Amino acid sequence: MKKEGFIAVKFRTIRYFFREAFVNLLRNGWMSLASVGAVASALIIFGSFLMISINFDHIAKDVESQVEITAYLNDSVNQLQINQIEYRIKSIPGVKEVTFISKEQALEEFKKQVGEELLEGIENPLPHSFRIRVENPQEVVDIASRTQEIAGVEEVKYGKGVVEKLFNITYWMRLLGLAIMAIFAVISVFIISNTIRITVFARRREINIMKYIGATDWFVRWPFLIEGMLLGFAGSMIAMIFLISGYNYLYDTVMLNIPMISLLPIEEFSDYTLGLLAVGTLLGAFGSGFSIKRFLRV
Repeated sequence: MKKEGFIAVKFRTIRYFFREAFVNLLRNGWMSLASVGAVASALIIFGSFLMISINFDHIAKDVESQVEITAYLNDSVNQLQINQIEYRIKSIPGVKEVTFISKEQALEEFKKQVGEELLEGIENPLPHSFRIRVENPQEVVDIASRTQEIAGVEEVKYGKGVVEKLFNITYWMRLLGLAIMAIFAVISVFIISNTIRITVFARRREINIMKYIGATDWFVRWPFLIEGMLLGFAGSMIAMIFLISGYNYLYDTVMLNIPMISLLPIEEFSDYTLGLLAVGTLLGAFGSGFSIKRFLRV
């Protein structure tokens, strides 16, 4: 019976906390709407730059993945030597894929680029070659150097100079994306905590009265924590809907008008959007808990 009575008291207390939270939300309607709007605005800004940062990284990886090495072979190599060269290239750590391009295939590809008329009657001047793709684009210089040392390889090309500049650009793209995301994360926390602080400040008398009649700190704090979580949840839901709708529109527009830019589909952000929902809820609770702390000292 004691246990059942304890559970009943706990249930009534929890119900009281939630009822108070909802009553306070309705009683302070305009302030609640302002808090939801602030949470939504902050998370929309943060979420937008999070998506930009992730797409920066995706585009950088996509560009880097296009980097490949071409190893041109001596004209004198026979089929056995070609097989041996292929085996040795595949043995280099970090090599992902090796494709043999015969001189006949190379000529056909060249004809498609410049037109058959220009090459009519000309003897094939192109050598056999291997196209090499690597696991990590950052290792392309080292792999190209090791490929050049293989007997039978005449010349190795990988866009020396251009590749280094490309990696430098992608590095700064990633760094810029992370910096923007970090800055707006801090701004979002600042906006949310200060907005909820204003809400709590407007009700400081209510808190003081509860403290004077003997309420414990946690008894006073819980309705505000729940209220903050509800405000954070509502704001993050609005932000999530806005971000998903806005990103879908942007994705369709880019794919239709600039197909060479490879954006991630919205499905890739499902974990991030759910995370944003959790972050908004926790920030609401944190903002309320932090803001009410000073008013509990009576």
